[in-house]
Amino acid sequence: MSRRILYAYVEGSDLERVADFLDARFQQFVNSRHWTAGHASLVNQRHRDETCTRSEDLPSWDLGLNLELPNPGAEPPGWFADVEAVALFLGKLHGESGRNFVIGISDTKTGITDDLFAISTHLPDLDKLRSIIGIGDVQ
Repeated sequence: MSRRILYAYVEGSDLERVADFLDARFQQFVNSRHWTAGHASLVNQRHRDETCTRSEDLPSWDLGLNLELPNPGAEPPGWFADVEAVALFLGKLHGESGRNFVIGISDTKTGITDDLFAISTHLPDLDKLRSIIGIGDVQ
C-alpha cells in the first residue's frame, strides 16, 4: 500500500441535495481512466465526531476520491497526469454543481493530512498545483 494518498473531496458537510449526483460523477470518473500513479477509489463516508456538539450540527462528510501516490523517487513516467486529470475533473464538477473542492495529501504512516489546493473555479491553475506538490516540469 502506498504511504501517500492524494484526496480530492467536496468541501462542506451540507451535501444531502448533491451527494447522489456527486457520488455518481466521482464513480464514473474513477472508472473512466487507467491510473498511472496508483489505485483510485471512490470515498463517500459520513463521520459523527466530537465537533458535532448540538443535534443540528452536521457530521463531517468525506465525498470524493482517493488516489495512491508513488513513493518519492519511484514515480512512473506520466504519473502526475493523474493528478492534473483529477484537478481538471474537479473544475468541471465545480461548474456542474457549484460546489468547491479540496485536494490534499494524507500520510498513511503518520496519519497527517494536509489540504493543499482549493478548486473554486471551472479552470484550476495547474501550474500552481504543480508548484504546491513540488513538481517542476510535467513528468
